[in-house]
Amino acid sequence: MRDPKKSIENIIEKVKRNEIPPENAWQEIGSVKNDYQKYVRVHHPKVKNPEQFWHSYIGKRFKNLIYEITKSYIEGIKKNNEHFQKLEILKEKKLKNNDILVRKIAVRCGEYLIVPDMDMAIVEYDVNDPWNSEILAIISCKTSHREKIAQDWYWKLKFLSSDVTKNIKVYLVTTDYNGDFEPKRDEKFYSKKIRNRIIAEYELDGVYILREELTWESHKIKRYEKFFEDLTNLLTSSEEFNGNS
Repeated sequence: MRDPKKSIENIIEKVKRNEIPPENAWQEIGSVKNDYQKYVRVHHPKVKNPEQFWHSYIGKRFKNLIYEITKSYIEGIKKNNEHFQKLEILKEKKLKNNDILVRKIAVRCGEYLIVPDMDMAIVEYDVNDPWNSEILAIISCKTSHREKIAQDWYWKLKFLSSDVTKNIKVYLVTTDYNGDFEPKRDEKFYSKKIRNRIIAEYELDGVYILREELTWESHKIKRYEKFFEDLTNLLTSSEEFNGNS
């Protein structure tokens, strides 16, 4: 039996070559899940829960998978529309190594300036005049996000407190393996799950869930495929605001 990890690597390579549309990439990755679990049962017979093995494998690579998929989407936009040539997606480390972008995203905490936690950011970067660059959004990626909601909420509130950062969007991409966003009729108001959902619904700019069995959506909490629609709207509105369309 072929190692399913190779299949996932091939999917990502096809995404990079535009052979698989970004909005279909996660569905393709999910299709490998059953083969992966079969592979674990054969080669690791002592493992009691192959599905947990899958979650662990995806969790370690989740950030990079979302980065590659989103990068492919952005490259496609740049190829088809000359107005988006300045568009870039940067991982946290690369953004923090850029002194100008750091100053554009830093938030004030008393006498200190702090760069928010993020996994990646979408930036309109002007090579000729870096100070004219704009950070459009930060993206957090998490398979288990109970602590992440409060962090993202905090950064969103700090962004809103300054005219420099108030337009930066905060997005969360998650597999929601724990079902924290799944509505349940018997939930108490004070439960952590409903608290997370309320915070996400009212404070963040979008939560995108990668789960095949997701049977509901709301204004802010959606299937992952809607991420690309919302990004298109964000980018279009930014171009209109800057008078480039």
